[in-house]
Amino acid sequence: MNRFIPTMVLAVLLSHASVAAASVETGELACGPVDPGAISVDGLLGDWKGVAGLDLGGNDANLSASLRCNIEGSTLYLGVDVRDQVFIRRPEAGPGDDHLELTLEGKRLQLWPGDNAKAKLKAVWAGGPPRGVKLATALQEHGWALELSVPLGSLPHLHKGSPSLKLLASVYDSDTHGPKPERQVHFDGLIAFAGAVGGLDAFLDDRKLAKSDVWKELPLRFGKEAAARLYAAGRFLAAVSDGYVYLELPIKERADVRDLRVVDLAGDGRDTVFVRYLERGAPGADGPTSREILAGYRFNREEVRRVFAVEVGKISGPRKLDTKVSFPRRGKATDLLLEAVPAVGVPDATAWKESPADDVIPILLPWVEKRALYQFRGEEYIKK
Repeated sequence: MNRFIPTMVLAVLLSHASVAAASVETGELACGPVDPGAISVDGLLGDWKGVAGLDLGGNDANLSASLRCNIEGSTLYLGVDVRDQVFIRRPEAGPGDDHLELTLEGKRLQLWPGDNAKAKLKAVWAGGPPRGVKLATALQEHGWALELSVPLGSLPHLHKGSPSLKLLASVYDSDTHGPKPERQVHFDGLIAFAGAVGGLDAFLDDRKLAKSDVWKELPLRFGKEAAARLYAAGRFLAAVSDGYVYLELPIKERADVRDLRVVDLAGDGRDTVFVRYLERGAPGADGPTSREILAGYRFNREEVRRVFAVEVGKISGPRKLDTKVSFPRRGKATDLLLEAVPAVGVPDATAWKESPADDVIPILLPWVEKRALYQFRGEEYIKK
């Protein structure tokens, strides 16, 4: 079933975990649009006046911080205002110095602010900086600050109109020149764009689900210029952008999902959602019956289509067949490899009397075919 509901909500969702010697906060941070040129990335915070912030660590003068965000077109702006009475920064920039770590959708930054004297700003991006990123730090009367701008398209899986962005951040503080920081504040959450919060809330409300029913979320690309966020909640999968589409899996409970992943099959920037799930059958003469299905689904803004389905497990009383599933890379594309596992309780072909499936590709029988490789071209798959 499909439902498309535009929304205009933009927020940061933060979750927390217990961390020794750390202050952790939860909450929401509004992240609204800003006029072109309104923010200058210079480390000074005067152009953030009037932008609501989320305070981390309260207003502790020894270490606390405020996080702010804005969007200008397809460019994300982050401002981090750190309150710190004693600024420690050695030229070599070690782990015991005041510093900040950010991970934006898998792109990790370690940053040591400069002191306008002997120590210069030091920024280390894992794998190199994103294209077009700008950042600056500056000492403040009460501590120091960071400003950062980054085009969404330079981060993995993101485009203009992407619904959300995974965010991890930690601020570390020391008052002495020791080897380790003495205090820290952390945030671990999601920056949600283009109605992701409202779209997710609307989907959950539609299906009578709570936010606690969401058990997994992943980035999902509709193509090279469009993206969404995939949410697994209860028995449902939903792609949320500025609206949502969803499907209900044929399972009885959450534990029946054995695997869930997003794969670019054809290497064209369009993802397929693969789900391995258990279907429970009626008890047979020899005991319980069930089968496992591996199904591939393509989402877009208006519909969900199943493009592939194969049996990968089967149980009939004491007899059991299983399949090893892997996704080998082939350049930018990803293939699907199925390998039959030795049967349990089935000494030979004559002992397996189950009829082959007629609604999906039948399971591999190890005494007939031990291996099957599938390659994808757009919407079509080819067995090699």
